Amino acid sequence: MSAEQEGGALSAERQQALERAIERQVMQRTWGRIQALEVKVSHDLVIVRGRAPSYYVEQLALQGVLDLIESAGTMRIELNIQVASPRSGPERHSSRASPPETA
Repeated sequence: MSAEQEGGALSAERQQALERAIERQVMQRTWGRIQALEVKVSHDLVIVRGRAPSYYVEQLALQGVLDLIESAGTMRIELNIQVASPRSGPERHSSRASPPETA
């Protein structure tokens, strides 16, 4: 094995193991509050996708990733977590009264 292969890219098996470990850590850190969680590791990049109910939960997810990859060396993180409050959406706007129409 060349020095580049040893120190650089992770093997496919190690990438999959790291993906599963990151998923578990994020789920534990966020108490399972990330919906549609998806983790992908490719070379030196970790991509995390999902939906969170708050920015705080998104930050917890990031910390969960950092917990694991700090020991794995230099890796970049792409955090694609959508933050949406359960109060936003059509239900919130439907409770507003429409202004009266003028003739």
